[in-house]
Amino acid sequence: MYAYELYLTNGFDDQIISNAQNKTFLPATKSNRDRFEESFNGEPLITTKVALRNKKIGELGVSYMGGVYNKFQQDGFTLDKKRRVDVWAVDFNTTLPRIKTYIVTEWAFVIVDVPDTYTQQYGKKQSGGFVDIVQPVFKKSIAGFEKSIVNAVCRLEYVDWNVGRFNETGGNISEEFVSVVPGISWRPTAQTVIRLNYRYNWQTDILGNPPSRTAGFQFGFSSYF
Repeated sequence: MYAYELYLTNGFDDQIISNAQNKTFLPATKSNRDRFEESFNGEPLITTKVALRNKKIGELGVSYMGGVYNKFQQDGFTLDKKRRVDVWAVDFNTTLPRIKTYIVTEWAFVIVDVPDTYTQQYGKKQSGGFVDIVQPVFKKSIAGFEKSIVNAVCRLEYVDWNVGRFNETGGNISEEFVSVVPGISWRPTAQTVIRLNYRYNWQTDILGNPPSRTAGFQFGFSSYF
């Protein structure tokens, strides 16, 4: 089987490089509540995906998202050249036979045209991905839900916020994030999940100093109607 999709939407804005995080950070655009009503620069964001699925092997998908993120023109005056953000991603999911282990993974690569006036802490390239492993432990009726499934889960995450080397020294720019997230989830129905996680993070600064470590518990609930 194969599937494909294509979307044209309002795109990012210049908050992906002008933000409180002081780094290239695509999620910063979420703070712009007007992005659903008005395009920041009049240029559409293109999002497309192609996926191939084999019932015995799994599903492989290739995605692309890209467009102009800056305001390059105002009232007929040219402010800057068109600066793009482009994201490529590859994802794969499968279920192992017999033991029914579900595995889903994705890796993304980001290229941002950052102005030369910005320092090297604003990455022009980023990459990262995750692996989710979900292992059913048992299936039985719980609290009146006859098709309940309890799963042991584990998620591994990695992000390199700034792929590259310093111009002056040639040393690696080391702004990286690693996370291990074991947990347990309960699916009372096929479209509802309750999940408890323990998250442990390692985060390295731009200079490559020993990583700071943080840990905590997360509780989540999601359902589809």
